[in-house]
Amino acid sequence: MERFEWLIDGRVGILQDPALGCFNEDSIALVHFLRMHPTDRVLDLGTGNGVLCLYAQGLYGGSFTGVDTNAAQIALAQKSAQRNGQPIAFSVLRAEDAPQTFGHGAFDRVVMNPPYFTSGDAGRRAEARHADERLLTDWCRAAFLVLNNGGTLTLCYPADRLAALFRTLDENRLAPKRMELLLSGQRARLVLLEAKKLGGDGLTVTVRPQKRRPPASDRMGTLA
Repeated sequence: MERFEWLIDGRVGILQDPALGCFNEDSIALVHFLRMHPTDRVLDLGTGNGVLCLYAQGLYGGSFTGVDTNAAQIALAQKSAQRNGQPIAFSVLRAEDAPQTFGHGAFDRVVMNPPYFTSGDAGRRAEARHADERLLTDWCRAAFLVLNNGGTLTLCYPADRLAALFRTLDENRLAPKRMELLLSGQRARLVLLEAKKLGGDGLTVTVRPQKRRPPASDRMGTLA
């Protein structure tokens, strides 16, 4: 069943269906980590219900496009954008097909919160981890192609897979420039990372605890 929740009180909200999956804290953290200008052209790979596009466009402005293979989620994202009056383009499309569809160098920024496997027995986790890394490779390759020279990719990923993330970024000529570790207790749980296409050396690292959001009934408009 569809439900509506404010992201920015009175201005930007989102329609979600728990049966299709709802956004989590990682997406909110990623939007606040994102640095952009109101004139930027941004592509969201694996947009889901469009939360990254909807929230970031409401906060920063910019021209956003979101793609995903889940037609039902894209339909929700489109309805949310229409309800908010936001000029965001959502399409049913594989991330790997974005360069051919939109053209090489078409965007200033790419954002993504790629899916990653977190539960199951050891054998299944290992198999899924390899699948996740193949997907990450495909998406980073697509990001490199659709970004203009000097454009940036901003993403989040599990902290315990940081080595695989760095390896994949290096293979696709995306240089890590800015990274924030979100803590859960004494351990890093999530990495927020900005990488620059054809960038040079130099990485800034920060660490902070991750705050929990209050219940939905108490947080109307508190995210902005």
